[in-house]
Amino acid sequence: MIIDKVYRLVQIISNKEQRGDIPPERFNLLAESAQLEFISKRLGNIKIINERGVPQFGYESSWRIHEDLRPMVHGPEVIPILPDGKFFYPYGYMWVDAVHKNDFTPIKRITADQYPHIKRSAIIPPSEEYPVMIMRNPYGFIDPYSIGSFSMSYLKTPPTPVWGYGMVNNKPVFDANLSTDLSIPEVCWLEIVVLILQHVGINLSAEAVTQFAMSKEMSGT
Repeated sequence: MIIDKVYRLVQIISNKEQRGDIPPERFNLLAESAQLEFISKRLGNIKIINERGVPQFGYESSWRIHEDLRPMVHGPEVIPILPDGKFFYPYGYMWVDAVHKNDFTPIKRITADQYPHIKRSAIIPPSEEYPVMIMRNPYGFIDPYSIGSFSMSYLKTPPTPVWGYGMVNNKPVFDANLSTDLSIPEVCWLEIVVLILQHVGINLSAEAVTQFAMSKEMSGT
């Protein structure tokens, strides 16, 4: 499991940096925080902006980001529309992946300020053939509501990662049956290590952590 690889490397580096073992309970809190940070970074964290004032990353801005978040994609799920056009986001919803009518024809996503112009359009106003969607909070809106329902795939909040263990000779020993793995691609596990180490005050570059992991793998430890 990825969670055990992360745990073992975090403990090795923490001891090497003379910080001592990180108790499993604290590690699990740090792993949860790191996983959410991993997701937030790829969705386009507004705190991480470039010189143009926009996020460095953003969902669907590249196939790499899309693949990194693919383990969290759920659906498509059929979402009912209420008589006033509102719909409620499914449980665990984080971010929309794709929306379409149940016959797989498109639904156009627009912003709230675009809606008045489109609603009054004499060329292509909202219709069952050309419905529009606004992603509002705490609910969304579709015009016309007469389409009844639609399909949505979306990023779903992943399960909380847990490094489960039993005690052997007063030391915690990994137990896969009590663990919940990280919901990230295998190739991204070292990034989670870096994020956890940063939270305990160990600021190593991704390259340094990668070299350390490779050296341990080559030595068989």
